[in-house]
Amino acid sequence: MSTVKELENLCALFFELSSEDRLRILREIEKEATNVSGLSRKLNLTTQESSRHTSRLSDVGLARKDSNGLYHLTPYGELVLRQVEGLKFVSEHEDYFSLHSTRHLPREFMYRIGDLAESRYVNDISLAYYSVERLMRDAEEYIWVITDHYLMSTMPLYTDAFEREVRVRTIEPQDWVVPPEIKEGFRDLPGGHWEAADRARATGVLEEGLIERLDVYLYMSEKEVAIVCFPLLDGRFDYLGFTSADERTHRWCKDLFEYYWGRSRSREGMAEEILEWIRKRPEAIYALESVAAGKDISHGRDYVRELERRFLTKEGKLTILGDVVYVRLRKK
Repeated sequence: MSTVKELENLCALFFELSSEDRLRILREIEKEATNVSGLSRKLNLTTQESSRHTSRLSDVGLARKDSNGLYHLTPYGELVLRQVEGLKFVSEHEDYFSLHSTRHLPREFMYRIGDLAESRYVNDISLAYYSVERLMRDAEEYIWVITDHYLMSTMPLYTDAFEREVRVRTIEPQDWVVPPEIKEGFRDLPGGHWEAADRARATGVLEEGLIERLDVYLYMSEKEVAIVCFPLLDGRFDYLGFTSADERTHRWCKDLFEYYWGRSRSREGMAEEILEWIRKRPEAIYALESVAAGKDISHGRDYVRELERRFLTKEGKLTILGDVVYVRLRKK
């Protein structure tokens, strides 16, 4: 619990930062140490105004004056200005963050949200999808994806990426149910796509992870971030967010992907583990096949609950993991 003194210090800091001119001065001396006269010229302030503001900034420890009369940011000032950058980014996109949630993001990434300051807001879903397709065509080293859906138009681009030996990593929700219409579209893809994907899995070019919940939607390569989106308040995505080739934005997204990748489970590994379990249980196979066929289950209802617990089914439908297991059972 904060003490009265701590709150007083915080309020005093906020008061100093509430001045546009003082913020401008902090940003100016962050770039280059400057004296009062120089600040007056650059920021169109009177000498008296610059002197008063720099004195206040020095009094609260944000700035210091050296023996030559030049003002510098203190280490404390550098840290505070970094935090202000995050608040500035969020405030600039108030409408977006009023409708989208970051509550499940790891705290360290919320503290670093200012790293997205140079990104550009994309409020047109067609432009977001275009950015994704362009990124997939241009990637040379890797494509990293966190998603709860795939565009049919990107499937040939995945095939091309596999053939270029671009390493692809995907993270999907473990209880994701692909709509029947999309499944039908996947079935109609040329066989070459599935063969290329199988080869990519076998060689490690394609790696697929599953995670309990998606906190972000992301497409990125070694060159840029095509789109990074946050979920709506109800947990769904509208696929609107931010794009950038800026180094700091890229590093934030790269670190975030690696955070979730480290907490995901291999889809291949989970499928093999479940296959070993289900092959020994005919009732479970019957239940899985019945769900796949949309049939009522006359026996083995206990296994229906077990299938859901193991993320093979959800609300009477096969999940993406359930689809993988079901296809492999049929092949054997």
